[in-house]
Amino acid sequence: MLHILLIEDNPADAQVLEMALRRAGVPVDLHLLSDGEEAVEYLTGSGRPSCDLVLLDLNLPKLSGFEVLSQIKSHEHLKDLPVVVMSGSANAEDVERCYRGGASSYICKRSRLQEILDSTAKFAAYWANCVELPSRGNGVLRH
Repeated sequence: MLHILLIEDNPADAQVLEMALRRAGVPVDLHLLSDGEEAVEYLTGSGRPSCDLVLLDLNLPKLSGFEVLSQIKSHEHLKDLPVVVMSGSANAEDVERCYRGGASSYICKRSRLQEILDSTAKFAAYWANCVELPSRGNGVLRH
């Protein structure tokens, strides 16, 4: 099972993504947090990340997605945690800033439901079936 931390402040976007992940047929445990400060506290409060992957929106209250990404990549026990940015922005500067900050991927949010379903199915299949994820500290790779 793929354990995903979704950091998204828009309940509608979170709900659509959760539905799309269920329809993709990939076993996923999704945990939702709605602001950047809460996300950093959640991730840094535990000794090890309790997720395999972070899905991060850029426009968040309290701390922006850029700030959350920076915090994740600056912590020793989090720096290898894959972070996929999902944003409505296709701005080249935003994309470049995220990759320079250590993002594993940058995905532009789709607007039509079928596009969301298709891209989410590809995303879920890739991260659940093709990628070897870092260990959670127990000597066993998550896959």
